[in-house]
Amino acid sequence: MSCSGWEVPVRRPRRSSALRAGNAIAQLLNKPPRFLTVRARVLAPEAAPPVLAMCAGYDEQRWRAQALVEHLCQWIPEWALRYGELNDRLDSATMMAMSRRAALKVYTSKNFEGRGEFGEIMLHAAIRQEFDTQPAISKIFFKDRANDYVKGFDCVHVSANDQGGLDLWLGEAKFYVRRGQAIAAVAKDLGNHLTRDFLREEFALVLDKVDGAFPYADQLRDLISSNRPLDEIFTSVRIPILLAYDSKTIRDHREVSTEFEQAMKDDAIAASKGLAEKIEDKKLPRDVSIELILLPIEDKKQLTKLLDTELRNWQGRAN
Repeated sequence: MSCSGWEVPVRRPRRSSALRAGNAIAQLLNKPPRFLTVRARVLAPEAAPPVLAMCAGYDEQRWRAQALVEHLCQWIPEWALRYGELNDRLDSATMMAMSRRAALKVYTSKNFEGRGEFGEIMLHAAIRQEFDTQPAISKIFFKDRANDYVKGFDCVHVSANDQGGLDLWLGEAKFYVRRGQAIAAVAKDLGNHLTRDFLREEFALVLDKVDGAFPYADQLRDLISSNRPLDEIFTSVRIPILLAYDSKTIRDHREVSTEFEQAMKDDAIAASKGLAEKIEDKKLPRDVSIELILLPIEDKKQLTKLLDTELRNWQGRAN
């Protein structure tokens, strides 16, 4: 499908082989147990960009809001802390302290409803689970204070590619009430963030912040070096886009069924089409690969409150 000279790149979803360091580490960071389930995965020609739709499922005919909250919070330490911090020798006492330190980095403001950190954690969890990426740096390190807002891509991950090098994952996350609003917002961000000047600035910030203890720090620095042409970098860039939004499909069902999965697929195709239309005139780089990820929810307002309450518990603050 052509979008004003820019062809929507389509890659078959692939599970990256485990990253290999000199000491043959099979998995750099241990992941929480799998929780979200992919209920629809649609490729070209049905969907371009390709899309997968994930679901928290139902317990006793109720959507699993609280279980999703608890699962997402399990990802906070590796989302918020440096690689070196996560690989320090830990015991039960230091683990608790580390978790609290990580939680305090998310935000401490009482004005939580419009913040973007929860969407970023959803994105982090989704691509770690489905694409075996490794977080290279958390955007939280671009903050001067805990409650600051950070512009730019919402995640910077890497994965091994088939050529023995690295793929660079620059993610966008939108957590909105309406899917259409989320699509419009992410399309605007893509148009702004994939410009030459913005990318060079973003790469410079990453180069300054990447943890020297990360086994692939040198490879990442080489990949995004200012000496490397952007056209060459683009061949290794993948853009995961996570959209979380209030979903009629989630509200209208009480269990996972064939009908439910078909509705999820229909939603996935519609979202992919909607995004393709919105980015048609953005003149995005030709070689950049987009991976669209949907996480439909029952009620954004309720889920945000539950997430804030759980975060405050982790921080040791009164509700």
